[in-house]
Amino acid sequence: MQTAPNTQDRMRAILLIVATIGTIVFNGLAATGYVNGVTPELISAKYPTVLTPAGYAFSIWSLIYLGIIAFSIYQVLPRNIVRFRPVRSLYIATCVFNCAWIYFWHRDQIGVCLALIAGLLFTLIGMMILLRRAGGNPLLTTAPFGIYAGWVTAATLVNFTIFLKYIGAEISPTTWNALGVGILVIAAAAAFIVRWRLQNYIYPLAVAWAATAIAVKQSGNTPIVVAAAFCTVTCLVVAGSVVTSLKDSTSE
Repeated sequence: MQTAPNTQDRMRAILLIVATIGTIVFNGLAATGYVNGVTPELISAKYPTVLTPAGYAFSIWSLIYLGIIAFSIYQVLPRNIVRFRPVRSLYIATCVFNCAWIYFWHRDQIGVCLALIAGLLFTLIGMMILLRRAGGNPLLTTAPFGIYAGWVTAATLVNFTIFLKYIGAEISPTTWNALGVGILVIAAAAAFIVRWRLQNYIYPLAVAWAATAIAVKQSGNTPIVVAAAFCTVTCLVVAGSVVTSLKDSTSE
């Protein structure tokens, strides 16, 4: 049973909007070279790996930003002030993790970035769990954070391979390929688990987007392309199962 909203609820709802604006502005400054005089792409180019995606993959951030803007507005509506009370602290934490990752990435602190993006991922998963309990319009809750968490899942795994490059790990090309294949299988498994346990069919689509971009970038590396194709198909099948579920529910 929901209680009446109090002043603290309203203040946190407003703080969430401020956090969203701050995150988007900071990321915009970073993309144009105003954070330590570099861009994210310049740092990424220093550490090419078998899982480096094609550049177009990062355009997914436009959808992520639109999604979190929509959620930020939605959660501040009077009827939602109490509904999303448990979510706001975690959301603000995602903004902190996001901005901190950018800050340290632009300072080439890859180990710190790996820890931060892992923290961001676990926080997003926690948010998805709480949002499922809270209910509300899935287009403004399930969808935005499914895209966000799915992309960050892939980014976390890629960051791990970048970290290995960063520390100068002596890994043979064959082992790199085996590692890349294993990571793509893990990504597919994560998509399956999140789809069925959290009923979030958008999450696997974001993972599929990342896997496809990896296949495009690594087009000359057959093992990685095959593994990326497997991951993509698995994610699409898992996400597509929602259509079957909807048909079954409407026919009952």
